[in-house]
Amino acid sequence: MHKHVFFVLDYYLPHKGWSETVFEAIISRLLVKWYSISILTSHFDAKLPVEESKEWLHIYRIGKNRISFMFWSVIKWINILRKNKDISLIHTSTYGGAIPASLLGKIFNKRVILTVHEIFWKLRTRYKGRWKWYIYRIFEKAIFRFPYDVYHCVSQYTMNSIRLVYGIPDKKISMIHNGVDIHFRNPNELEISDIKLWKNKYGRNNRFVITYYGHAGKSKWLEYLVRALHELVIIDPKLLFVFNLIDSKRTEYIKEEIKKYHLGSSVQIFEGVDKYELRILVASSDMIVAPSLSEGFWSVHTESVAMNKPLLTTYVASIPEVVRGNVKFISPASKREIIQAILERDQWIWSSDYSIQTKEFSRNTTVKELIKIYR
Repeated sequence: MHKHVFFVLDYYLPHKGWSETVFEAIISRLLVKWYSISILTSHFDAKLPVEESKEWLHIYRIGKNRISFMFWSVIKWINILRKNKDISLIHTSTYGGAIPASLLGKIFNKRVILTVHEIFWKLRTRYKGRWKWYIYRIFEKAIFRFPYDVYHCVSQYTMNSIRLVYGIPDKKISMIHNGVDIHFRNPNELEISDIKLWKNKYGRNNRFVITYYGHAGKSKWLEYLVRALHELVIIDPKLLFVFNLIDSKRTEYIKEEIKKYHLGSSVQIFEGVDKYELRILVASSDMIVAPSLSEGFWSVHTESVAMNKPLLTTYVASIPEVVRGNVKFISPASKREIIQAILERDQWIWSSDYSIQTKEFSRNTTVKELIKIYR
């Protein structure tokens, strides 16, 4: 029987984010396998159409953000399910789409798969204000009070977290790692001339380039990297720090924090370059740094090591589980360890003692395992 999967996602492309990219990779492969796909997502950009269709893909956009998407569009959700009676199952993810999807599943007697990227529980006390973390904690707890048929966890860390914190039974859990576009991230696929052109264009020749790319959210703990910059460039003026920040509420804050140190040509800031430019940006870097507090399965870490770039990161959550290659682990929230690791880079970048065995996360394998759940 032809399968029609209904995705309920608080954000989807062209909204920029790692979760959106993960689901685009899944959905595009399902379409090739003759699945019919409907997507219910937020209308975050008024320039986008409310509805659009292309062959077997249908997108419905409702509510201008996560909150309005969740709470003010119930009638629209129900009408979509009524019009699409051939929908086989519902696939959603944490956080914004989870509760609406569970309700739709109950109303229309559809099985629901919840992709759990990560859970925070009490971790939010580390980077949210007193009342904010309490509200977030209640909301996360509410999500796992609603019923789902399968909990698809993207890492062993996430799987063990929902077991321990929310007592989800193993029979309902399936662990499938997110995939990485191995071909696109293969450094051999890039032209050396493109890398040289980028280095010349942005004055990177004879500089040691350290790059951060991704969201500027508090869980990324960029403040500790920013605080380390001033000391590092004084000790080693050849260092060049590059930031490519995906648009978020904290992007301007991080930019202002960097400006405080008057670092001039020692820092370059980009905002949300497209994936082709980002690939060259990473390829023209000498090191990637990602000092996260928590990650369910973070694309920055897996993408950068797939491109054979040394990675400086924290020994937390799923990160040790998913990275490979030359990786230096530091403690979270430690400016001093960031400085020390960068200044002592020659001791670990070229040392086999810091090399982690190869791990491959194929997007095709991810979809193959998901289809088993669908069936």
